[in-house]
Amino acid sequence: MRRRCYQIPTEDTVEAVKIALGQAFASLDETIETTAIDVWDTFDWRLYNNGWLLLKQTRQYTLLDINTDLPIARIHVEGDKPRRFHWEFPASELTDRLKGVLEMRALLPVLAIQAEHRHIAVRNDDEKTVVRLNVESLEVTDAAITQRRCFMEPVRGYAREARAVRSIAGKLALAETEESAVPALLLQSGASPGAYSSKVRVSLQPEMPAAEAVRRIMENLVSVMHANLSGVRDDIDSEFLHDLRVSVRRARSLLGQIKGVLSADTTARLQGQLKAMGTITGSVRDLDVYLLKEETYTNQVPPFLQPGVKQLFQTLKRKRRTARNHMLKAMDTPDFAAAMAGLDEFVATDTPEDPDAPAAAMPIGEIAKAAIYKRWRRVVKKGSRIKADTPDERLHELRIDCKKLRYLLEFFTSLFPPDEMKKLIKQLKQLQENLGDFNDLSVQQDFLMQHLSSVRPRSAQVVILSAATGGLITHLAMDQKSVRDRFLGVFAAFNAPGNRNRFKSLFTG
Repeated sequence: MRRRCYQIPTEDTVEAVKIALGQAFASLDETIETTAIDVWDTFDWRLYNNGWLLLKQTRQYTLLDINTDLPIARIHVEGDKPRRFHWEFPASELTDRLKGVLEMRALLPVLAIQAEHRHIAVRNDDEKTVVRLNVESLEVTDAAITQRRCFMEPVRGYAREARAVRSIAGKLALAETEESAVPALLLQSGASPGAYSSKVRVSLQPEMPAAEAVRRIMENLVSVMHANLSGVRDDIDSEFLHDLRVSVRRARSLLGQIKGVLSADTTARLQGQLKAMGTITGSVRDLDVYLLKEETYTNQVPPFLQPGVKQLFQTLKRKRRTARNHMLKAMDTPDFAAAMAGLDEFVATDTPEDPDAPAAAMPIGEIAKAAIYKRWRRVVKKGSRIKADTPDERLHELRIDCKKLRYLLEFFTSLFPPDEMKKLIKQLKQLQENLGDFNDLSVQQDFLMQHLSSVRPRSAQVVILSAATGGLITHLAMDQKSVRDRFLGVFAAFNAPGNRNRFKSLFTG
């Protein structure tokens, strides 16, 4: 015998169930429990997209499976302060599961629910409990939105009584369900689980005029910028700024790679607005990248040097506070407002015919093919020249070309067979990860060496800080060499005959 769950459409149905049970069994023993439940998720719905719900009841957090409504993990925490990041939870299965999905993202309350549970013990003539029912009513706080369900828990040895309760459910036309009621409440309350994505989501047709295609892609990118501005200002987590900056970089890359589709004046104006946005947010993002590595850096030095790493990160946090204040002041200026308004105006307006934009009316399919093939050939040419003794700068240049190729593939995915595009992007992503790691390790070493050169020996604490920083630089240099040693194999996989043929067949002819 298994637990069953039935949808209860109205409060009158609850009473009808109780009347029918009262007629079929000797007695009912009912207790009522009420509680407040908060549903938590990240801004980009990482838990929901993973098939999970995180419910908070006072100091208890429960991770539920959306499809089965069964708990996956549960934990009690000390204190009333809500936990926002996975590292704020105590060690547990729930924490481990959250860590793998949340990464650096903060948890946010997405729905407040008032829950009422009517626990009904159905008894026979011997006053034995033969079936247990839990009639659950979940009501959205401050809204007339309710979902009701009845859970039936059979009691071992009383299968006949369980069948009788199922028969009552059938006579009352109660639909059986296994899904959680919370997703329905989210939708009914106006939430859009899974709607936000920082990825490019644009549907294009090959014959669409190129200028209109560029406008639509820009519209998507500008919407991502707007979606993240509030989170950047409130400093909820580092991903808001990351997504904002990526959308800006994508927009600049689009305008820079698709030539002749917009007039030179329009392109220059938009590029100027986007460049300004990138400049004022750069310092904070750079420091965020380092701060996210605090645990990694700490574990890379022996325990006696870890206080030095702690000092380093205290310094970085102070620098970030200063950089963030500068960023917020810049975001509050008329220039920033004008830049956003200019982008909004561009994406909201049909692109007029312009003699200075000779490719505006050309089919985007042709332009996309040419741009992607040209950039791919450049990647292959540059990558094939890199040997074991090639200067590091050549790898950094190749990384930039790979990023531009990746953006083109993402912009124009809808124009080509999706399975083929996924294969190309997957293979390119592996090359990008290698080059990205190499670049990150290089930048981190440069940053630490600059920091080390600025430290003045004044005390034993400074000596420890210097020793820890030096140890980190050594560790990073070893990691960078390992990444570089793997490059030739990674590039060979990207440049394999099958991948070359795929690029040629899709983007030529």
